[in-house]
Amino acid sequence: MQDETSKLHLILNDENGDTAVSHMIFFIAAVIIAVGVAGVLSVNVESIMGAASTNSDVVSDQLKTDITIISDPEVIPYNSTSDYYTFYVKNTGKSDIALEYVNVILDGEYIQDKNLNLSLQDSGETWKPLGVLIVNVTTGGELNSGDHGLKVVSDNGISDTIDFKT
Repeated sequence: MQDETSKLHLILNDENGDTAVSHMIFFIAAVIIAVGVAGVLSVNVESIMGAASTNSDVVSDQLKTDITIISDPEVIPYNSTSDYYTFYVKNTGKSDIALEYVNVILDGEYIQDKNLNLSLQDSGETWKPLGVLIVNVTTGGELNSGDHGLKVVSDNGISDTIDFKT
């Protein structure tokens, strides 16, 4: 019995044992911290990859989209009966454009839906590539004579501008 007690006493008083235990505690703490850091980095990398993928989809869509106002700036048709100007815009890109997201700006002012009539030359709801959009802008009367500008903006920000005189 005394032999076992002396062995136990020897183990408890061994300085090398204390060092090994403290090293083991530091090692376990380091592993826990490393796992936490790896988890945080993994989440951040996934977030960055998701954002990059979304951004590349937007850029790809923008590269496929293009519009061109094909109206003659010297002769912009005006309907004096209904007080609207008519402009023609062609989808010169490779992707369809939803009409509900097309915006029109005349002389720096956004044209509200109630003063805007968008229709496709060959009917339909979606503006197909090479299709022509007819834009009727109600102005409540003829524009003042002089220089004016019209900007048509697609759903993803692609736009074209025409400067014209009345």
